[in-house]
Parts: sequence; C-alpha cells; structure tokens
Amino acid sequence: MPRPTKLTEAFIKGLRYDNKREKPVIVRDSAIRGLMVVANKGTTSFKVQHDLWTGERGRRRKEKTVRCTLGTTEELSLDEARTLAMQVLAQIKQGVDPNAPAAGPGAAAWTVEKMFEEYVEDLRARECAERTIADVSALVRRYLSDWKPIPISEITRSMARERHRYISGKNGKAVANHALRLFQAAYNLALRVVDDADALPDNPVKAVTYNRVRASNRVIMPDELPDWWAKVQVLPNPLRRVMHTLGLFSGLRPGTLVSLRREWLKLDESAISIPRMKSGRPFDLPLSKHMIGLVREALAAGDMLYPSSPWLFPTRNKAGRVIATATWKERTLPNETGHILRHTYRTIAQRAGIDQISARQLLDHKVQGIDGVYIHEKALFDRLVAAQERMSMAILDLLNGKEKNRNRFVDTDEEVEAYYTILHPEKPEKEK
Repeated sequence: MPRPTKLTEAFIKGLRYDNKREKPVIVRDSAIRGLMVVANKGTTSFKVQHDLWTGERGRRRKEKTVRCTLGTTEELSLDEARTLAMQVLAQIKQGVDPNAPAAGPGAAAWTVEKMFEEYVEDLRARECAERTIADVSALVRRYLSDWKPIPISEITRSMARERHRYISGKNGKAVANHALRLFQAAYNLALRVVDDADALPDNPVKAVTYNRVRASNRVIMPDELPDWWAKVQVLPNPLRRVMHTLGLFSGLRPGTLVSLRREWLKLDESAISIPRMKSGRPFDLPLSKHMIGLVREALAAGDMLYPSSPWLFPTRNKAGRVIATATWKERTLPNETGHILRHTYRTIAQRAGIDQISARQLLDHKVQGIDGVYIHEKALFDRLVAAQERMSMAILDLLNGKEKNRNRFVDTDEEVEAYYTILHPEKPEKEK
C-alpha cells in the first residue's frame, strides 16, 4: 500500500480516476491517520477507515474494519474534512459504528419496504457485493411485494408460515427457504437498531419450519468425465471450450471464472491474482503447467476474436459491445457446467489424496479452527502449486479414462509434459 501523503487542496484538485486500470485512486492523509481521499469516476470524496473493536479492556476483539464517507471535496474543505474525521475516528474508537442505521423511534414503525431499504444500506456499509444487493431487491420484488406497505410489527407468525407454504408450492422449496430467511435477516436488523426492545414483537419467521432441500449440484462421476470432455470439445466457441476446461481444473466459482481479467495473470509466478473473491478476500489461484497452457489458449483465442479485450473470456452483448462472459450454461451440457465443476474438483481432490487444508486453500475456502489462525497461504504457495500439479494430473487421468493412484507431489517437468500431451498434441515449450 502506498505511503500516506500530506494532503493539500491543490493536490486533491489534481486527483483523477485511473481510467487505464479502471480503478479509483486512493490517497491516505499523513496528518490524520485514517483519513483518505478517493477519486471515483463521478466524484472525489473524503473517507475515514479504521478498525472497530469491542469488549472490555484486555479482552477486546476486532469486529470489522469501518469505512465511512464524510462528503465530497466540493462539499467539504480539507480542514473541515480533517475536523470531521477526528470526530468520526473518536466515535469508532469508542466502539460505535458510524454507518449503523439510526436507532430512532422510526424503526418500530418501519414498513416491510422501509425495513428492506435499511437492510440494503446495511449490506452496503458492510461492503457486500452489488450482486448480492441486487439479488435481495429482486427476491423481495418477486415474492414479498404485497407485504411492502405493511408495518413490520403487523407481520404475524401465521403470515410467515403461510407465505412460506405458498412460495414452496408455487416456486419451489429452496426459493421459499431463501425468501423467508432473507426476511428474518432484515427483521433482525430492525430488532438490533430499535430504541425500545419491547416496541417490536419477536421475529415472526421463528415459527417457520424450513423445507429440507438437497443440494441441487450433483458431482460429475469419474467414469462420466471422458464423455463430458468429448461434449466440451465439440463446442463451436474455442473460448467457451477453454473456459469450461479451466473451470474443471481450477474449481473456481463460475462467477469468478467468467470475470477473470488479463491484468490478474501472473503466469511467470504460476498464479492468477484475483483481488476480491466471494469471501471479500484476495486470492492467488495456483496454476499447474497444464492450467498455464489453458490460459495461453484463451489468450490466443481472445486476441484473434476480441483484440485488446481486458477479459480472459470476453464476448459481445446484443449491442455489439465487448464484455466479460455473463453465462456459463451450455444447451448441450445441461447441468454439467458452472458450480458442478467446483463440486467435481473437490471430489477429485479427495480421491487424489490432497490433504484437507490444501484442498480448502485451493478452493479459497476458509481453513477451520486454530489452523486457520496460524497457517498462512502465501508461505505455502509453492506447496499449493505442487498440489495443483497433482490435481491436474489426476483430472487428466480421469479425462483419459486412465485413473492411477498417485501418492506423491509432481516435481519433474518431464512428467508434467507427458500428461500435458494427453489433451494437447503439440508439445508445450519448456519454461526458460
């Protein structure tokens, strides 16, 4: 992270959004620790960022990192921003979140529509993905729209149970569970911020018995993989062929896979550095030599079909504009692309004897327990690359119908190249 800079009015006036990298420019103030100025596309704003800690002295714990917008540079001078920043920082140091919804008397009288508006703002304050926020709004619009004008205090337990039964019958059990769990989460926010704890009844969704729903994503069985591979190879679009193949070899979430950008590629380091995953954390995806070959295939196809595209898997929208691929489904591969490849990857990892911690780290899953505190992924990256090599060879064996028991990590270029040629007739060039 760049060192803090002593901000001046002239310096702030000269700040501009980074169009080349499509990223906002962030500069931290050296005078007030925690104050920063952020140049976005439309506006330049003053913001404060600081860790929020709670608990008694000696037993304090970090709750989260709070980022609060003070105002735009047109609304506030630098001196005013520094004064306001000191006030907000003092508030955060006292354990108060300045982004928390106001706990005024209105919380008890919220309508369902108002409750979800406050819930969406709370999601934004927690820096949740915009896609998550859009999904919330869509779900409310589809399944709870007639509740919007009703005060939340008038939503009864019997109403919640009846709505759950209705959605289960009309739209499916999983959708019903999702809709009512969303209402429950939003109502819990109202209970947290209302002044008078007795002003709102207990959460009505507590009366709902959720449907038992099996996971919809099955796994592609080992003996089905050669047929799956054959169907992928006859797809007319070379980029989509590589995209699905890389999905199997990486286990990436499909939303992350389709949005990969060329600037994230670090092939000389055997990695793709993804700045933000679903977890909110950055993630360095380890690449085997076979995966590097797949990435190079995608780059070559992209250069030919979509020159100068910033994405690894670009396409065109209806208006003809080049965008990142938005869908991972194929008519000829019903229920055999997308998240099922992540399930399949994890299953193959278990069959191949990849240890539990490495398997979780390869998929950007949080390592549970005390190991998650003491184990640092960056220090183990070379071992993760070796584990990824072993995974690629296990997958290649399955695709070729020749699964073998492998009890060691791959450590020779000759062995990797031998397996690479199973699916690539032309021998890859050796790394210099």
